[in-house]
Amino acid sequence: MDAKETPVKQPLRGAKRGKAAKVHKPAGGPGATEKLSATIRRGRKAEIREQARKLGLSDSAYVDEAIAAKLQLDALAEFVDELEERHGPFSEDEIQAALAAWPSAQDQ
Repeated sequence: MDAKETPVKQPLRGAKRGKAAKVHKPAGGPGATEKLSATIRRGRKAEIREQARKLGLSDSAYVDEAIAAKLQLDALAEFVDELEERHGPFSEDEIQAALAAWPSAQDQ
């Protein structure tokens, strides 16, 4: 058992009454992790591995960073939607001013 994990007794579905299985739950705090299983398109795993290696990351670290970036984009999209609900759609001049203030956006 990892030093960051704490054994937790948790009943299993269909387990006999009074019986519980040991589950290892990561301790909280910075750097705490938990396992996730995901199904991805064929070939994507090799792409992830190749890009992660280029950046000196593990596959898991690369995927974690990608998920964090996607969550930030989703939050930003929700914020923009809320602004447009309150104030109406952005004008072309407002969009161009925002792009000029954020030059890296023009590269995309």
